[in-house]
Amino acid sequence: MRRSTRLALAALALAAPCLAALCLAAPAPAAAQSAVEFGASYTADLLSAAAHSADRGTDFVGRADAWVDFKGPVIGLDALSAHLDLIAVHGPDFSGRRIGAYQTVSSLEADTLPHIYEAWAQWRPNPYLSAKAGLIDLNAEFDIQNTGALFVNSAFGIGPDISQSGLAGPSIFPMTSSALVVRLQHGRKALALGVFDALAGSRNDPRKAALRFPGTTGALLIAEARLPVGTWLLQAGGWQYTTRFDALDPARPPAMSRGVYGMLEGAVTRKLSAWIRLGIADSRANPVATYVGGGAVAVLGDWRLGLAAAHARLGEAARQTLFAPNRARRAETVLELTAQRQLAPWLNIQPDLQYVIHPGWDQTARSSLVFGLRFSMAIPES
Repeated sequence: MRRSTRLALAALALAAPCLAALCLAAPAPAAAQSAVEFGASYTADLLSAAAHSADRGTDFVGRADAWVDFKGPVIGLDALSAHLDLIAVHGPDFSGRRIGAYQTVSSLEADTLPHIYEAWAQWRPNPYLSAKAGLIDLNAEFDIQNTGALFVNSAFGIGPDISQSGLAGPSIFPMTSSALVVRLQHGRKALALGVFDALAGSRNDPRKAALRFPGTTGALLIAEARLPVGTWLLQAGGWQYTTRFDALDPARPPAMSRGVYGMLEGAVTRKLSAWIRLGIADSRANPVATYVGGGAVAVLGDWRLGLAAAHARLGEAARQTLFAPNRARRAETVLELTAQRQLAPWLNIQPDLQYVIHPGWDQTARSSLVFGLRFSMAIPES
């Protein structure tokens, strides 16, 4: 049996109990709160590459999660909580094969095996201090684009300036690494510090999870401050690996992989929110030197309508070494128009349209139009 088929079956196996429960279970009276809660979700994208794409056609990608939450306060352990998340992903490399895009068209695309995605414990002795340790998704703690979470393209989840880093990517979907995160918070003001193992996944197979003491293979250090600006929120952060990486220019010595980012996000009106984000990475070790993204989301009746743009610019070293002379564009830009509607407490649908300009920075590649339809199901009901 092909590996892609096995992944699809694993994802559907995780999703099937969720669907059965949603469709067959009758409403039940509220029960006493439990210290252990279970949940599951399944999200899928149907994607179609229109004319002028590198490989015109349609693909189906999906992600299934099943998780367990432990809530210590229910049994008198007021400072403790824990979380375990199992994940399975299925589907081909739509963005690379059909479009040639660097900024992944669907945030669900990945080449990985079913595995433990997150497994952490958190200690929170008071409302101002928390510490979390275990397998942690960096993007659940840092560079969170709340308004951008509506969109399908992965650039609106975490900036490409960060997601490009590391030997196998940082500790984000689809593979996390062991980490320690400490957060200080007072109202809307917050300071978060994180230490992540530099390698996400196993040394021998990045598709398999591995739990190591943070820093075993080097460390990714990250810090982020959040400050209110009127009704808006400013996020500013910086990150750096403790080890050096091969420079993109083979004639140069190994270079540091590091960067900074900032984001401003908030409500424009009662039914309109917006954000803008800027990220800069060291171009000696990373292809994307500068990223600018942002957009707006409006509530129109039963629909949430969003328009966003993601602009990733190559550094000079990447332009000179990753492509033949005069073959590299300076930037890849994605425009996305999307709309989401909740059909039931457990079901959302989301038609989507993306236009990828200069995919993969390739001078010879034509801009591509992608039609998509996302649907997501979850229990407990959202």
